Amino acid sequence: MLLTIFAVIGIETWSTAALLGYSLLAGLILVLALSSQRWLLWYLFGGMAYWLAVEGIQSILAGRPMLSELSELHSYIIAMGISWLPLAGWVLYRALRYEDVSQSVQQQRKLEAARYIEHTPVYDDDDYQPRFH
Repeated sequence: MLLTIFAVIGIETWSTAALLGYSLLAGLILVLALSSQRWLLWYLFGGMAYWLAVEGIQSILAGRPMLSELSELHSYIIAMGISWLPLAGWVLYRALRYEDVSQSVQQQRKLEAARYIEHTPVYDDDDYQPRFH
């Protein structure tokens, strides 16, 4: 019966090991979705979406006449490099923004430190260990 239901996707050619493996994978994803660790699925789906984006960039590069002579490995490397450009731009933006923010934060901390007086006792003897009962 299972073979007739899934005949559309060609499941009749799958071996028993493939059926067991895919059903185990589907069961583990279902268990993960129902557990308290379901946030891990976002990493799974995010990774799939990222790789689909890399595949799309690679297929666009393979269609270009100048880049079609590259090997598949090189076109994937170029596609991954292109996909990292937004991340590099965001990191650069944050680094430049942090430089501006850090100066104002340092000034604010200096003003707050000037308001407070430290109340730490000063001992004459370096070996003195205070006893607290």
